Amino acid sequence: MTEPELLIQRFLDHDLTPDERVVFLQTVDADPALRRRWLNLEMVVAEAARLPRLAPSVQFLSELKASLAPPVPSWWERVWAAVTTPRTLEWNLAGAIAAACVVMVAVARLLTARPERVVEVPVAMTPTQTIAAGTKQAAPQVFVRLVLLQPGARSVSVAGDFNGWNPAHTPLERSDGGVWTATIPLKPGRYQYMFVIDGKQWVADPLATEAETDGFGAQNAVLDVDI
Repeated sequence: MTEPELLIQRFLDHDLTPDERVVFLQTVDADPALRRRWLNLEMVVAEAARLPRLAPSVQFLSELKASLAPPVPSWWERVWAAVTTPRTLEWNLAGAIAAACVVMVAVARLLTARPERVVEVPVAMTPTQTIAAGTKQAAPQVFVRLVLLQPGARSVSVAGDFNGWNPAHTPLERSDGGVWTATIPLKPGRYQYMFVIDGKQWVADPLATEAETDGFGAQNAVLDVDI
């Protein structure tokens, strides 16, 4: 193929750059013979585009697939290939260590899971003596909550029959709003008590329903505890 024919072929295939197309058109315009050959090839391409396209039949496609498909090996050939085909074992140090740890853990579990041998030792039984003794049951207790409103107090405690009138044994805790509270366990009975504010001021419980004189002119609050 000459150089002008190659140029025409590349033009028809749209394979020329813009600069090469300009050179081609200038060459065709200067060479009448080349221009006629180019026009003839353009007509051939146009007529070829109008030709009907034939679709291959289904039978032809199936025969083509059958001829291109690889033959199915027999079962003996598959077994022989599985036995004789070399394989590459991929492993790394971390994987080997992990596998060894798994095996060691499994063996350790198997060893520890074995039932221990039980040895029965005969023991001479001696007659036992039963001593009847009365069991003393603990007296029930009731949790009592004491509340005193003293926003200006620095400390509040309670003293009464239940703690030997010692305020240091039962301090109250301060909460929001200057409310002082304490929860104490008491056995059923009747108790007298008083609150001690800042360690020096003794006052009766303003919420108590009963009161009794202490013999010195003051009133003690009275608390009745029932089950």
